[in-house]
Amino acid sequence: MCLTCGCMQAHKVMTDADITYEDVKKAADQNGVTVDQILETIGRTADKDRLEHPAEYSKAGAT
Repeated sequence: MCLTCGCMQAHKVMTDADITYEDVKKAADQNGVTVDQILETIGRTADKDRLEHPAEYSKAGAT
């Protein structure tokens, strides 16, 4: 999983909620782009969404 938990093991499955390299690769393949492009898109989308919904990114807004 560890694109999300911080263990730095991108292929390790830890929980159902974590995102693995394989998840990102599948998304890239289905969208006809590279893994790097998907990761860049995720970052840009989060940056935009953070501006539009800042409370969701604050500790208080976390679920």
